[in-house]
Amino acid sequence: MDNVFKYFNGFFKGLTGLIMTVLGLGVAVEILFGGGSMFGMTVIDNVMAVINGLGGAGFAGLVGLLVLFSLLTGK
Repeated sequence: MDNVFKYFNGFFKGLTGLIMTVLGLGVAVEILFGGGSMFGMTVIDNVMAVINGLGGAGFAGLVGLLVLFSLLTGK
């Protein structure tokens, strides 16, 4: 059972790393080539919408932001 948890932990860490890499690439492409250059999406607007949504949610948004931060930093 411990091996299953280690496997899924490694899988999700790798998936998170991949998502963060694609997100960084999307931001860089949007800065260099303008909005909608990567698959027709505006990455910066989507990231800003998530941040504004968490900021507008008050205490629940703060808790969500802390949970998201702890998941991404792996601490």
